[in-house]
Amino acid sequence: MSETHLPHAAEEEAILDAAPLKRSPLEPRDPSADELGYRIKMLRVMRGLTLKDLEQRGGISATHVSEIERGKASPTIGALGRIAQALDLRPAVLIGTRSLPEVTVRRASERDAHTLKWGTATITTLNSPTQAGDMSLHLFSLPMGREPALTHHHEGEEWLSVISGVAEIRIDGKAQVLREGDSLHFRAH
Repeated sequence: MSETHLPHAAEEEAILDAAPLKRSPLEPRDPSADELGYRIKMLRVMRGLTLKDLEQRGGISATHVSEIERGKASPTIGALGRIAQALDLRPAVLIGTRSLPEVTVRRASERDAHTLKWGTATITTLNSPTQAGDMSLHLFSLPMGREPALTHHHEGEEWLSVISGVAEIRIDGKAQVLREGDSLHFRAH
């Protein structure tokens, strides 16, 4: 399991204390399936956990969590409780009634508060979640060496660009060597 430098309370604030969207007072304030899924995914990623990690920690299938994160399925109360337990959170954090803003700004001075370790990589989250956002940006600092800094797969896509140095990325066993300025785009499954 990865060690995080971001305290749980700060994560909860980052997810729930965003400025609310302007809504009609008669409109329900429960999060949509997309928003709930995004909250779960952001909290999981902030902790450096994979879908399989959640499965092991909470006893809920990685496939089902993936469907929930993508807004394709709504969790039962039991599933929500197991996901919250796996994330070491209160279930209320996941279903809080506040909505994410449509626009966020992450200042350079705030980066250190959003840095975590995953394997031997250091990952800094460069953006804050937004309403119905499908993209998150991260800066990875990888150590020099021949062993993999991290291994993972998930639904969706990855796009990366090497800022400095050389990186070898293996996709389905095939090596892609990238140098400064090179980019790579692929399906993450």
